[in-house]
Amino acid sequence: MRLFITFSKKTLLIVLAALAAGIIILGEVFTIRAGGADGSTNAQRCEFARDLGVTPDETAVSVKEIVIPEEFSDVYMKYNELQRSAGYDLMPYRGRKATVYTYRVTDAEDTVINLIVSDGKIIGGDISSVRIDGEMKPLIPV
Repeated sequence: MRLFITFSKKTLLIVLAALAAGIIILGEVFTIRAGGADGSTNAQRCEFARDLGVTPDETAVSVKEIVIPEEFSDVYMKYNELQRSAGYDLMPYRGRKATVYTYRVTDAEDTVINLIVSDGKIIGGDISSVRIDGEMKPLIPV
């Protein structure tokens, strides 16, 4: 027994267009989640923050060079759990240099967004209250 499915040219084009759109959308999601978002310029980092629904000051208040440790302390393990909840993971970057860019959030009092960039790609970060009793949230809430 053979089963044949036939499509008109119009239906086939619609199906192919929908598949192409789905691939593009998934590609964008995985690019962001895999730390593939370009963060090599200030404009790109600010646009990334705006895409998250955060309005950053256009100038970073802090730019800090770091080395992600080879061995994670308990504090780094907890911070990486926060990263993983947002689709990031700092483990593959152990021992590598990175830059942390900190921007004030203009529409939320006492709040900053920290973006961790390595080789021009955003590999993690957080949104944090700078108050003593403040909290730290992942970049992309799940």
